Order: sequence, then C-alpha cells, then structure tokens
Amino acid sequence: MKETVPGDRETTRLPLPPEVARGFDELAEAAIARSELRWGEHCSECSFPSCYASCAFYTPRGDGHCRRFERGMEPLAGRPGLHRVRFRKWGKLEARGPAPVRPLGEVRQAEVTDRRAAALLNLPLPHRVSRNLTWRWNERRTAAAHAPGPVGDAFVVEAWAADGGTHPFTVSFLEDGGTRMHQTSFTAGPGYSRLVASAAEIGAHVDLSGPLLIQIEPVGEAEGRDVVFGRAEFMSFAGASPASVGPDVTAPAPSPLRAAPASLAKVVVWDLDETLWTGTLVEDGAAGVRLRPEAVEAVHALDARGVLQSVASKNDAAEALAALGRFGLTDFFLHPQIGWGPKSAAVAEIARALDLGLDSFVFIDDQPFERGEVAAAHPAVRLLPHTAVAGLLEQPFLDLPITAESGRRRALYQAEAARRTAAAALRTESGGDEAYLQFLRSSGIELRVAPLTAADVERVYELSQRTNQLNFTGAKYAREEAAALSRPRAGRACLTLRCADRFGDYGLIGFTVLDLQAGVIDAFFMSCRVQRKRVEQAAFDYVLRTFADHGHSQARARFVETERNAAAGRMLAELGFAREPEGLWLRATTAAVADADVVRLVLEPRPAAQDLQEAAA
Repeated sequence: MKETVPGDRETTRLPLPPEVARGFDELAEAAIARSELRWGEHCSECSFPSCYASCAFYTPRGDGHCRRFERGMEPLAGRPGLHRVRFRKWGKLEARGPAPVRPLGEVRQAEVTDRRAAALLNLPLPHRVSRNLTWRWNERRTAAAHAPGPVGDAFVVEAWAADGGTHPFTVSFLEDGGTRMHQTSFTAGPGYSRLVASAAEIGAHVDLSGPLLIQIEPVGEAEGRDVVFGRAEFMSFAGASPASVGPDVTAPAPSPLRAAPASLAKVVVWDLDETLWTGTLVEDGAAGVRLRPEAVEAVHALDARGVLQSVASKNDAAEALAALGRFGLTDFFLHPQIGWGPKSAAVAEIARALDLGLDSFVFIDDQPFERGEVAAAHPAVRLLPHTAVAGLLEQPFLDLPITAESGRRRALYQAEAARRTAAAALRTESGGDEAYLQFLRSSGIELRVAPLTAADVERVYELSQRTNQLNFTGAKYAREEAAALSRPRAGRACLTLRCADRFGDYGLIGFTVLDLQAGVIDAFFMSCRVQRKRVEQAAFDYVLRTFADHGHSQARARFVETERNAAAGRMLAELGFAREPEGLWLRATTAAVADADVVRLVLEPRPAAQDLQEAAA
C-alpha cells in the first residue's frame, strides 16, 4: 500500500505474529506484477473543503488537509509495504485508478524512489515549499501509475487487526463521473486475512481501464480501529489461481449495496438480562435482578439528549414489563419488543413503529449470537456489547446537544402513538382516505411560521444534524452557520416551522431559507414525524404565496440528491414541483396546494428589518 502524500508520516514499530508475517510474505512471493495505487486518508462525511471551517472533528495534517487517522498511514519499521492505520471518526482509505499492473522489478524500483522522495520531503522545509513539492511529486507519480497497461488477475487486500478485534470493511469501485459501481467486502481479524476479488468480476460492472475511485471503508463506527494493511492492489500471479495463494484467502461473491450507519444515532435498543441489569429474569425473578448503575445513568442521559430508546429481550413480556415498572424505567422505552422470537424481527418492528431508518439504530446485547443475528439481518445497525455501556455516553455517534426540544422528544413520540391509535380507530369506524383527512382536521393541527432568532439557533443546528430524509440539500449546519442565518438580511427570509395539535406540541420541526429576490428555496428540512399530516402542504402554500407577493410567477427549490433524501424528492413531486436541470425543481406560485387548509397557519411577528411580507392565514 502506497501513500498519496509521502512525508508527514511516522514510522511505527509493531511486532507481527509469525503466522501473520508469513501470510504477508507468501502473497509478496506469489505475485509477478502489481499496480501502483496511491492511497490516502479520506472522510465518509466529507464536503471538502468547506467542512474544514465547520467540522468539529477537523484535525489538520502538516499539509493542512484533514487527518482522518490518528497518525496518518504509519509505515511499519522493517516491513516495506505494510502500513498501520488507526482510524478516527468517519475515516476511510481512498485511491484513484486506472491501475494497470507493472512487472515487480519496475514497481519495486518506483517504491525505492518513493522512499527517497519521502525522506527529502520530511526535511525541515518551509510549509509552502514542502506542500508544493509534495503536490508536484504526487502528480508525477500518479500520472506514471495511471499510464495505459494490462489489468491484473485480481484486486487483493491484506489486513491484520492489531487490536485483536474483528472489523468488517467494504471495498467499492466507482466509475469516475458515472453511476456504475461494484462493491464487495472483507473482514480484518486477529489473524492474517486477505480478500481476492476477481478483476473479471469487477470489470463486468465498472471500466477498469478508465478513471476509477476505489474506497476501503469501515462498516459501522470507524473510531478506534487499529488495522495493519499490506497490499491493496491489482495483482497478477504465476500459474496458481489467485484464490489459492497462501492461507486464509477469501474470494466472496459481490455483496449487495448496503446503507452505512448514519453519522448520529437516533435510537438505542437495549437487551435486558446482563445488559440493562445483572442477572437473568427467568431464573432470578424480578426481585433477583439488579440494575447496572452505568446503564441507568446512560438511559437518563440519552433521554435528555433526545435519543429514543426501546427494548428487545427474550423474556416473558408481562414479567419483564413488571420488572421495568418496579425500577421506574417503563416510560423510557418506546414500543418494547419482549418475547421469544428473533431479535432482528424485534428491532425491525421498533423501526417500523418509530418510522425511523435502521441506519440510525444502536443495538446493545451481551450475547455475541444475538448481535450476530441482528447484524446478518440489518447490516446498517450499530452493534455494541454490554461491556460498552460504561462508555456509551462518550460515543461520538451519541454526541448530541441537550436542548428543550431534545428533552421532550420521547414525549413527542408517545403523543404520536396516541395519534396513531386514534386514527386507526377512526379508520375502523369510517374507512378510507376521507376518514384520515377527517381525523387530521379534528386533530387541530397548527403550523407556526416565524423568522429565525438567536433563541432557536441551537435547535436549528440540531435539526439540521438529525434530518436526512426530508432535507432538500442534505445541509448539515455548523452552529456558526445557523447563528449567521439568524441575522436579518435584505432579500432573504430564514423561517422556523413549529407544529402542535390536540395531542401535544411537536416543537420546532422545520426550517427554510428563502431567496425572496430570486424566488428560490435555498434550503428546506423538516422532521419526518409530521410528514403526511398536511403540514408540508400548509408550509409550501405559505412559501408560494410569499414568492407571489414578491412578484414571482414561479418558485424554484434547490435539491441536492443524497443517499438518504429520496423522500424529499418524492415530496416535491407530490407538491407539484417538476425537476429542472442543474438541481432545481420548478412550480407555479399561482397553482393551489391541495389540502393546505387542513392545517391552520399562524404567522409569528417578524423583525421590521426582515424583508418578508406576511400573507393572511
């Protein structure tokens, strides 16, 4: 494995177990040609370079780029070609192709030249000089590595988990600028492991002779993984099939595309026996189990942060609920699933009841079998053993701000459950969509629109971090960006959306930025918990009338497609917008929005400096 940036790297000393060293050596001896991919550290959440100014996890390397590994890609002393990678949050490896294979002698000579260049670039030079020399060297070596040539027999990745863990990774091959891709996977474990993926199979999905992006990305949370990588290259072999070279070789079929866990978790699902409490309920009874203090602390703290919680336990439901009631914890857990079925089914039912994606779930269980069963059914769910409970609150994916809204999130979902029960009863009595509209009208839903003020900056920041599905541009505001939007500016309206009904108060559920001069919705995101209650109809009816009052016959909405916001595109289409080129959706401002009157609109007072004409409710 070669580094994209020679220099700014520390050599690390790490003894290899004999069988691990033997695995790395055997592959090196079997190859007759290999490519010269140049790997670098990248971020799975990257919006380079603007993220450098807003991301709390930005840590600069010597060249100013973000360090996604603790000490970069650390060459192992005395082991050319091996690199230690200690992952930080969202870290991943990335290289660019094409990557034709070269004879080993030619590749080894290039590596010697690379090491000499790295030594020179590590000399105490002025930063600007070092940066420019590094850039020029990498451009030259990359051009040489991408020169036309034959494709190898297979793509090979070697790895060893130096921390003794078991760490799954995906390997993705993406055509540059295209939509075609291929993905496979491997696992780095406490022994030597190797992925051998047939070049013919990869080539059936992507063009290996053209521009190519290759990514090695941890499945789940990257933070803290300590892995030594050997070759991560296209290779050719003499005689033997690549899949028969050396020990522990895997050549899996391509894995289906899968969702990675979201950057922030929204739901924690607890096991009970030996996880939330010590002891086994069926053996010790409710009087014999004891709450784990660190678990109780976590339950209360997560609730304050707005993280929803539930239970997936193999127990008698009545007995388990009685025990939770005895401990005063029943109300903390939404839609608990207690029975004797698979826990994967329990987790899926919780996700369905909460209407949240499984990629936002964390599942905690003391049994490896149960974690494995959930992982097999729901690969995007984060899995934690019971031993992780003590440090649960320090996990970066649970690092959520405490606000008035977050402290009420559980109550909001409990109120939503009551709404669904009432709606189901009405449907049973009346039936049909008209009955649902009748229920919505009887619910007294109210939407309050107001300019963003300093008091709501923290909530808008939090909502932007949490909202994926109904987020037109995928915007994730930093606190400073949200604060800047609260300062009035002529020709711009930054509006908060609040919602309530007879069942309870939803709180601040949405935010939008309107360019009143151009008639463009620059940003819009809204909590999924009010979707399809005609709140979006009321909100957009108001936005369209506002644009009409500013002389616009048409309104445009900016839309940037992400992995998770397909629902936002569907919502625009349902509201009568049509997709236009360059990421815009278009709609006439004069056409009525159906069912907008189901929700009562209330306009809050605005600052005089805000250039926004209020339309009648």
